[in-house]
Amino acid sequence: MKTLEIRRHARRDPDEDALSPEGRVQAEDVGRTLTGSYDLVFVSPAKRAAETAAWFLRAAGQQLPEHAVVPGLAGDGTDNSPAQLGEVLHAVIASIPEGGRGLAVGHTPLIEKGVKGLTEREIRPLAECEGVLLTDDGGAIRVEELRLS
Repeated sequence: MKTLEIRRHARRDPDEDALSPEGRVQAEDVGRTLTGSYDLVFVSPAKRAAETAAWFLRAAGQQLPEHAVVPGLAGDGTDNSPAQLGEVLHAVIASIPEGGRGLAVGHTPLIEKGVKGLTEREIRPLAECEGVLLTDDGGAIRVEELRLS
């Protein structure tokens, strides 16, 4: 079994590709609620995604594990269809070792489309820092929505 927690980035600065001060606080607050550790971290090429992951890990008291920038988490300029984005998520999950746990930070509506392409399950649009937990037990992938109260 392996899991991938994929979350939308925190609130961004409207004038640049970076988190706003409120977004840094938001990501830190969510990071304090994260339990366990991650074996791998994946982010889109956007600076705000990397900053969100860093604040999550900092607040969770975890050092940055092995990590990668995954262009497909931000869409790659092709059709960005659910099928294509589902393939991106499938490749990310496949790179997690058996028994491992990954964290990915991306964007909406790409996460929602990717989940639909991977599992055929539709989820409501994600707010900042919300996400899904994908569990692959060698069969069907289970989806648990991670909503903020």
